[in-house]
This record gives sequence, structure tokens and C-alpha cells, in this order.
Amino acid sequence: MSAEIGLALSAAKTGETMLKQLNEISERLKPFKPEVKSFRIDHLERSSEVKYLLLIPSGIRRKLKRKVEIPAIMGFRFDEMWDLDRIAPVNFSWGFQDNTWVLDLDKLPNSERYWLTIKGKVSNDFLKQLVSVRAAENPSKEGKIDKYWIHSALKDVSILQKIWNELNIEQVNADVRIGVERIFTSTIPKEIKNRFELQKRLLGAITSGDRNLEQTLKYRYRMLQRTPMISPSELYDLLLSLVSGDFFANFIQVNQPFSLGSIEPIKKFTVLVPEKVRVGVQTDLSFTMPVAKGDLCFERQKYLDSVSSKVKELLPKEKRR
Repeated sequence: MSAEIGLALSAAKTGETMLKQLNEISERLKPFKPEVKSFRIDHLERSSEVKYLLLIPSGIRRKLKRKVEIPAIMGFRFDEMWDLDRIAPVNFSWGFQDNTWVLDLDKLPNSERYWLTIKGKVSNDFLKQLVSVRAAENPSKEGKIDKYWIHSALKDVSILQKIWNELNIEQVNADVRIGVERIFTSTIPKEIKNRFELQKRLLGAITSGDRNLEQTLKYRYRMLQRTPMISPSELYDLLLSLVSGDFFANFIQVNQPFSLGSIEPIKKFTVLVPEKVRVGVQTDLSFTMPVAKGDLCFERQKYLDSVSSKVKELLPKEKRR
């Protein structure tokens, strides 16, 4: 059996397990003619939401069945209920006791139409079986711009359509990692780069427990500090501000159907100059739009010029070249 078929069967099996759980809920709600109006998955938050339309007639028919009891199902919880006739939330509608969700019909208003929202968590394994998310590791260069391709898609759509009538997956997130270390090292003065390199080796010695090397490097670092210029801590704070989301976003462009998500540097304990910046790119997928393709554009030269300008502003005037 090929790997592709195996993944398809695995996705179908996982989907069928979830469907079985939802069908169990539907069976308990059967007297109220439950209709699944939407099934939504938030890829970024790893959560799911199912909305049922329920018809709960008032009068003698409601009195014949005073309570609805549904055994708790792993990963799902009864979140809220709305009275659609009055367009108002139903407070304290579902209670939880003895590992069972309980609805006391006597506490409901005389309305007949209700929304029931059930929420749950989705595992990483399930999401990987459900959605393919890929982003280029290395960019293609077009003049002064670096382009990273992005591809997000539902896997095995025909199989999934046999499981669910409607499926919406929101905030499908792809992480693009943009290298910035060369940009920084090309703009940092040689004296400061030497200090950063020495700091990196010192942190490595501290981490490894090499006391002799640690003492030697500490002495060399103290000697370097006698050279007046700018402190590595000042420059380090500046570099962190240049890879912050607020600043870095000015040099990133994505087009529909994608939108820009969170931006943050990838930090390592022994690395003081940021090596890469992680840029989140998001889109929504459904049966009507099962595939999303596009590019993230990074204005490399414009960013390098801005970094160089910011570093020069920090340098003492008498030390500028």
C-alpha cells in the first residue's frame, strides 16, 4: 500500500471517528430533529465548532421528555444554546453531572427553535491528515525582492466529502522562515561583531560547563569592553526591534487568499544576532476552495537599507565611517 493511500485511509479513519462521536450526539438529540448547520475547524487554534439546529416543541410533547442526557465525549463540550424565536441566549441550559451533559427541558422558554453549539479540540495529527501546508525554505530572487511560495490544501477532498456535507477550516497557518543574519552582519561594525562572536563563545562555554574556557573568555570580553563605542546590549536591543512584528511587517507583502499573521524572530540561547524571522501566513479552506496558492514577498534591499540606517543612527558620530 502506497504512503498516499495510507494517509488517505488514516484521514478517513480519523474523520469517521469524529463523525461517529457527532452521530452519537445527534442520536441523543433525535427527538428534536437535529440538523448540523456548520462544522468549523480553526487550524491555528486547533479547535472545532459544530452548530446544531434543534426543534423542541412546547406543550405536552415537551412534558413527555423532561430531560436529555448525553454521555461526555472526549474532546467535546456543550458551549452555548440560543433561542432563535426570541434571538436570545438560553442561560444555564446544559448542566454537567456524573460525566454526562444534561438538558432540563422544563427550564427552557416556550420557544421551539434553538441553536446548540458544541466545541472541541483537534489534535495535531488529525490536522496533518486533513490539511497539507507547505512553504518554500529558500526564496526565488526577483531583483531586490525575495519570493517564498506557499501552498495550502485539503487532502483527499473526495473522501472528506463522503464524511461531511460541509467543512470549513479557518486560519490555516503556514510559517515562512526568512533569513536575516547576513543582513545584520553586513551592517554591524567589525568591533561589535567581534564582541557578539565572543559573547556567543562565552555563552557556549557556560552552557557546556567548561570552566577554564569560561574564565579565559570572560577575561577577553572585559578587555574588549575597554574600547569605547556602543555597547552590545544597545545594539542587541536595536536588532530585536528590527525583527519585531511591527517593524518587519512593513517589508512583507502577501496577496489574497492569504493574509499576514504573527511575526517573531526565531531565538536561540547562544545566538545573539537573530538568524531568521518566522512569518505566519494564513488562509481559509473549504470544499468550495480546497486549495490556496500564492507568494510571500520580502523587500530584502529596502529592509537592508533600513537596518543600515538604524545602526548608523546608533553609532557615535566620531566613529562613523
